[in-house]
Amino acid sequence: MAMIKRWMKWNTSKTWRYTPNHDLIAQIGKEGTKSPLDEFRDLVPREKREAETVGRSWSARELRRKSYDDLHKLWYVLYKEKNMILTEANLARRHGYEMVQPERRKKVRKSMGAIKQVLGERKRKKLADHRAYLDELERFDKAMAEMNLGGEEDGIEEAMGEEAEQLNSNEKL
Repeated sequence: MAMIKRWMKWNTSKTWRYTPNHDLIAQIGKEGTKSPLDEFRDLVPREKREAETVGRSWSARELRRKSYDDLHKLWYVLYKEKNMILTEANLARRHGYEMVQPERRKKVRKSMGAIKQVLGERKRKKLADHRAYLDELERFDKAMAEMNLGGEEDGIEEAMGEEAEQLNSNEKL
């Protein structure tokens, strides 16, 4: 126990103390000020958010029709929305008020999960197609090998080999 107290005393003297600038924090999200931190705050007034209903989450069925680029853009928008919701939830917890529209977090999470599902389906389909292509290629190679069982070379291959040798001998001269 004494060792922990010594470490705590040493640690408190060495750590950097953060003093928040309350005036600057109060300006975040206000009209007329532009800050990169505004992306992490919901700029819609609280009263308006309380009156409006939240939309629904994206279904996997809807997302299957989207291109990869559209899914990537939607993922980015949902990721920003998720960060904004987490910031608002943290502020609500710290200031002791109830978060407005808490169901948004679940809808964003479900939409992101649907995007992951659709991308996983596409990846599995692409891998299955590639495996089928490799299997077909292997069957084709076996069929070609069976056609040439006797060890006899095809006349075309012999002619091509002779022509290649001629060209090589002409180049050397």
